[in-house]
Amino acid sequence: MQSDSLIKIAVDYYKDDGVKAGKALFYYGKVAALQDNDTLAIQAYLSALAKLEKTEEYKLQGFVHEYIGVLNTDRKLYKDALDNYQSSAYCFQKAVDTLGVIYVYRDIARIYYVEQQYDSVYNYINRALSLCEEKKGCIDFERVTPSLLQVKGIAKRNEGDLENAIILLKTAVETEQDRHSMHHCSMSLGNIYLNLNKLDEAGRCFALALNSENPRTLAGAYHYLYLLEKKQKKYAMALYFKEKSDSLLVIERDTK
Repeated sequence: MQSDSLIKIAVDYYKDDGVKAGKALFYYGKVAALQDNDTLAIQAYLSALAKLEKTEEYKLQGFVHEYIGVLNTDRKLYKDALDNYQSSAYCFQKAVDTLGVIYVYRDIARIYYVEQQYDSVYNYINRALSLCEEKKGCIDFERVTPSLLQVKGIAKRNEGDLENAIILLKTAVETEQDRHSMHHCSMSLGNIYLNLNKLDEAGRCFALALNSENPRTLAGAYHYLYLLEKKQKKYAMALYFKEKSDSLLVIERDTK
């Protein structure tokens, strides 16, 4: 639900109950974030932390710190986001929530990827993969593994280690259970093949992403197909794919 009227009732109702007030404020922040009101969202999250500060709700505190980190990441406040994620990891460790720690390590690795600090990317991704290995056979840990491989694979690609990048991204595509993530990973892999002039492999990767129901993802897939056709000097088909990509971006923008 996009309306904030119900959550406001909960915030007011639980205002004198530390844990429930903190939880209500956390969800109030999430609703505000959905409405693109980042200022209100952060205020709600900080108020939630104030309510939870003297409780032992470490897992909930971990989530609040992580969501503040996500907002700061979106605003390109990367130093602040790293501080938020480190606090989140600390809380999840106190809560003995290994899965929470893994997701936050992935968040941290993504920040270091943006800042092109690849040694730190590998450090956190490898730590997360090591924790996943300890929980081998547990489905929740198997679900997060492909996204860790994707981050590592893209970092390897950027450093020019294309052989290992392909291995990592292929494994991620083959094991990813979330279709949206799989399509993005497939496009990353296809881009490497495109740059290596392995055009058949690139085409198969881009075609896989055409199964997406997300307009922005589809626009990305058509854009890569445009680049593929242009590289083969098939300009009529390239133009067709370019127009498809542009029109989908317009639809996505108008819908938003």
